[in-house]
Amino acid sequence: RRSVAGRHPPSGWRMRPALLVGQGRRALVPRRWPLAGRSCTPPFHVHGSPWRGFCAATGADKPKPLSRTYYDILEISRRAKQDEIKGAYRKLAKRYHPDRNIDDPEAETRFKEVQEAYTTLSEPFKRALYDQDLQFSTYGTKVTQEVEREKWTEHWEKETPEEREARKERYKRYAAGERNDLPPAPFRVSLTPVYMLGTIFGIFYVCVRAPDWFDAQSDPTFCDPAHDDTSVPLVRAFHDPVLNRWERLPEDVDPPTPQELYAHYRRRRPDLMASLDLRLLPKVSLTTLRVPRTDAVKATFRPMTPAPAPAVA
Repeated sequence: RRSVAGRHPPSGWRMRPALLVGQGRRALVPRRWPLAGRSCTPPFHVHGSPWRGFCAATGADKPKPLSRTYYDILEISRRAKQDEIKGAYRKLAKRYHPDRNIDDPEAETRFKEVQEAYTTLSEPFKRALYDQDLQFSTYGTKVTQEVEREKWTEHWEKETPEEREARKERYKRYAAGERNDLPPAPFRVSLTPVYMLGTIFGIFYVCVRAPDWFDAQSDPTFCDPAHDDTSVPLVRAFHDPVLNRWERLPEDVDPPTPQELYAHYRRRRPDLMASLDLRLLPKVSLTTLRVPRTDAVKATFRPMTPAPAPAVA
């Protein structure tokens, strides 16, 4: 027989017609491997695509079989729905059915793989079990994702009847979306707003009370170091509530009474006194403190000296 390119195949090869997978035309494919030590790359092309070497003198260069899962066999994604799985199964079953591929012995093997993949993925319970084994078990890693069912189920033989029933019930709950075997939550989720508000108010309370706890700033004798300028001397002064200022007061002089101060401003500034609310002004005494000299002004109030009493003859 002649190949497509019109050349004779090399010695050691026996050719037979076969149907290429996924194509509707015939091609010449090798029926058996050539003898060891002989080159496996023939000097001709099939349908315009160059053949690759099938073997070599040593076994190190032999191509490794690709690892496939049931999803790869059905040519679907891991998130495929049941309608997509059923549609992919019907399409591949028609493509690889033995009655349609009489000359291709690999079609029967692939048809069985499609049947096995659909049997597992069509049932939610079996699919959930298979997905979990693909993800967590040693047979589901990317290195050893094989199609053989015995590999991803062989650890079942080591289970006791009680463990097997517990595992089946657990996978049924997984397939239904129920997980009651999770560890308990560290706290009740419904109390999360209470915990958050309690934490916020606790931080706020600590920030408010910290100045008193560490520096005693609420103490009457507290002096803020940022404003304690010892270079400015302190002077004795009284607070003038009418002008809202501190006025200096000599050491041996007492502050005026509120009535004397208000009478003084009624004579000097009646308009100012008319604009004030006397109910808000002190009535018993005026505040007297030692304040920095720069914060006090020279006193403008002079208490009236009482007229001397006439001499009695």
